[in-house]
Formats: sequence, structure tokens, C-alpha cells
Amino acid sequence: MERLTIQQILDNSNFIVKKNDLEYCLMNCLGKDRVFLHTQQKYLLTAKEQYKLNGYIDKLKKSVPLAYILGSQPFYKYQFIVTPQVLIPRPETEILVEEAINIGEKIYQEKQSVKILDLGAGSGCIGLSIAAEKPEWFICLSDFKKEITNVIYENKIKLNLKNCVITVVDWLSAFSQDSFDIIVTNPPYIDKSSTKIQEAVKIFEPNVALYADESGLSFIKRIIISSKKSLKNNGYLFIENSYDQSQEIKNLLVKNDFKDIEVLLDYNGICRFTKCRHTDG
Repeated sequence: MERLTIQQILDNSNFIVKKNDLEYCLMNCLGKDRVFLHTQQKYLLTAKEQYKLNGYIDKLKKSVPLAYILGSQPFYKYQFIVTPQVLIPRPETEILVEEAINIGEKIYQEKQSVKILDLGAGSGCIGLSIAAEKPEWFICLSDFKKEITNVIYENKIKLNLKNCVITVVDWLSAFSQDSFDIIVTNPPYIDKSSTKIQEAVKIFEPNVALYADESGLSFIKRIIISSKKSLKNNGYLFIENSYDQSQEIKNLLVKNDFKDIEVLLDYNGICRFTKCRHTDG
């Protein structure tokens, strides 16, 4: 096995991978930052480092997502463990964190307590980010498989959080009435017939976290109906959804007596989230 210097690796066009991804893999192998890569380019990798990097490059060539190769993904202000059992956190989902915190702060000023549910939490990136920002709030995170909630638990330990609980549950079926001030969810919402999904996403990310029946709305419909019971009076529901589902979701929310329905845009100005308030009457 040929050992290479950092400069030889970064200048090697035969790797046929994105240079940015290659740099992240190098930083992971060496345990160094990007400054080291660009100031110590004559550094010769050890045999162990080279072997590890070669394995990463082989996976990159097969289009394995970088987050799954490195086992982590940055989100909001934190670094989250990810495995192929969970969806890779996307930057636009950070908006759900910000919006939930904004509403939560108003509730906390009034009640001196806030209870939030991250429903279908995946890696836990939404709920755990809120928990890290607001240690005085109570956060519950749920998903339907132990393999998924194990990842949430690892991230909870990694972030040293004491104000959250994790539960295995099929959506809202196990929660009692009037449990939460806020429910936030990024459920599966992609239509199974969609042709707009990137090939690497289809191959490597968990289909159960991506696709839903009924034009991508089956889980969202269940959440809207069930959340009426689990939300406190004047509690808020935040949903991540597809850009072309906003009107139908709004119709469902009106039909189920939700108020103050608002469509929120992502960083690219695309309709990506729905915010609404539940009232008992």
C-alpha cells in the first residue's frame, strides 16, 4: 500500500471524489482540522491512516453519503451521530428548531415550564438541539424502532443532556391527553411515485424515513388528527413537509380546528414547514 502526503492526496485527480468530502475524510483520519491540512501538506500519512482513508475513498466513489462514512453530521450548533438507520439531518430543518424555541420562550414566560415532543425524531437532532439550548425545558423524543432510539440515546449522552426522555412508540398512540405545549415533527412525506429524489438518497437513506402513502400525506394526516389529543389547549404543531403539500395540509388543519396556520419557507424560499395552533374550542 502506497503512503501519500496530504498534498499528494489533495492533488490526486484519480480519486474522482469531491475535494471538500476528501478533506473531511482526511481530517477524520488524522484527527486534525482544515488548517493542519493546508499548512502541513508534506505530512506523510502513517500506514494505518492511509488504510483508513483508502476505505473512505472507496465508499465515496460508491456515492455513500459522507455523514454515513464519518458517522456524524453537523446540525444547528452541534455534531450528531448518524447511522444508516436514521435520516441525515438537513440544514433547512434547523428552522424547526428556531421556530419551536421562539414559541417555547413565549410559553415559558407565561407558565414557567415547556413540554415539547420531537415526534419521529430519527437522530434526535431537532429535539436534542432544543434541549441543549433550553436546559430548563422538558423534551420528549420518540420513534418507532429501538434501533433508531438507540441513536437518539447516543446523541443525548454525547451532548450530556439531562432534560429529555426517549421513548419507542408508533407516532402519538401512547401519549396521554394534553401532554405537550409543542409538537415538532419531520415525518416521511415523499410520494412513493416521486422521481425527484437523488439516487444516493434512495439507495442509502432509510426508506421508512422518506416515503409515505396518499401522495406523501398518510403520516401527516395521522399526526394532525392524533395531535389534537396530545397537545395542550393553545399548543403548537410544527410539521416539515414537501413544497407542494402546503395547501392540502392547511385544508386538513382547518378541518381539524387548528388556528393561526402559517406556511414557513426554508433557506431557499421554498414552502417547507407548516406552523399552527390547537384550541379546544
